Amino acid sequence: MNKNKFLVNLFLGFVKLTGAIPAWLFFKPRVHLAAGAKRRLPKNCILVSNHISLMDFVLCILVFPLRTIRFLIAEVMYNKGKVMAAFLSLLGGIEVDRDAKSFDFVSYALEVLDEGGAVGVFPQARLPVKGQHFPFTVSTAFIAMRTSAPIVPVYTDGNYGLFKRANLVIGAPIYLQEHCKDGLTEKEQLDYLTKRLEEKVFALKEELN
Repeated sequence: MNKNKFLVNLFLGFVKLTGAIPAWLFFKPRVHLAAGAKRRLPKNCILVSNHISLMDFVLCILVFPLRTIRFLIAEVMYNKGKVMAAFLSLLGGIEVDRDAKSFDFVSYALEVLDEGGAVGVFPQARLPVKGQHFPFTVSTAFIAMRTSAPIVPVYTDGNYGLFKRANLVIGAPIYLQEHCKDGLTEKEQLDYLTKRLEEKVFALKEELN
């Protein structure tokens, strides 16, 4: 992970500079701050968002231009060809191979966090199907419980397009350790914390009202 840190920062910086104007014209993002939230991300943190479109990834990069966010990205995107795989790696992507049931991504994410970096996660792990949203997976809670880094919840309405305007809500940092429930097994605890995190992310939707 360390060996390509400089290259990722360089390439991502280039993408942000050259793509900033087209991206702003496409998204025209309106950023909302919930109580206790800040526009600037903590030094090391886990950015967690609902997942509506592949454009969610681009929007987060646009809204937080001064940070390199290493997003967890499913293997299906890396399997679209060598050029796409190389592009995602240069953007700082951390591949999550769900088919192989590999947990290497956890080690990579913890390494980024230990170095003061930011990790981006879409815990629903896949896009909605026929309007049906998927529940959060436990991987985010699993990572968060093994680091002191806070989770920054984000909600986006997915209102993307040239004649639309995307809304993104940033919530106050969450320390999952403070939300643990006594008397639960590790699996039960992860399931409980994952549900709590999902509730907090979708509660941000109320800020748009």
